[in-house]
Amino acid sequence: MTRRPHIPPKDFPRPAAREYAGTRADAARWARDVLRGQILDGVYGGLAAARPLLPPENELAAELGVSRNAIREALELLRGEGLITRVQGAGTFVTGAKLSQRIDRLEGLAESLAGHQLPVENTVMSARESIASPFVAAKLQVPEGAPILFIERLRSVGGVPLSLDTTSLRIGAIPVDANLADQDVFSLIETELVMRLGWAEITVESVSADADTAKLLQIRPGAPLLLLHRLTHLEDGTPFDLETVRYRGDRCSLITTAARDSAPPPA
Repeated sequence: MTRRPHIPPKDFPRPAAREYAGTRADAARWARDVLRGQILDGVYGGLAAARPLLPPENELAAELGVSRNAIREALELLRGEGLITRVQGAGTFVTGAKLSQRIDRLEGLAESLAGHQLPVENTVMSARESIASPFVAAKLQVPEGAPILFIERLRSVGGVPLSLDTTSLRIGAIPVDANLADQDVFSLIETELVMRLGWAEITVESVSADADTAKLLQIRPGAPLLLLHRLTHLEDGTPFDLETVRYRGDRCSLITTAARDSAPPPA
């Protein structure tokens, strides 16, 4: 088998070689964290790559400045996390590459993942008029029992389920018969209302998949999910879109940029 060369991006920061005064287990945990970061950053290939291959153990040991035994333990830790698989005689392959979706930008999934060159498929589970519960009414600032549009979609990337999205919208945000299979809700709102989205309140937490969600996302019941709550406002401050998104924890990382005080974030 011809081994594909490992060529990290030119601007990828190389970890400095490190001498460990502690135990091999300490070195293994540090190497695991560095390798996990590189895997999730797509250094060895992302979801679009065919069986991304890690460098041999001796190369990783030299690159990270730890012993080969520490690298072997680090790889076992990563295998336990489901990020890699080891094939005797073939090498170590990335199996848990994740998509990165930015949550500090108001953009739909297809917009966010455009650079991955992977198709986004939307399966519309429900799209119907409903009535606002007390919680939804308070968030959308409409009377309790007012009509709203309720949408539930299963979203897949590259043929693999990624998230289950439920959305409550003010009536008039988008047409009830809108083409939700091929378009993001955000772009539909801006097209229908001819108004720009403004800002959103976002909360992210970790939850376990219930049986129904697990079946739809093709994971085991109890598997970890990233649960995102997002209340999106138009540029005039009107709340229009209340979402709950359940992402597969093994398929997606949510990324944001933070700045201290009023310092601008990097471009």
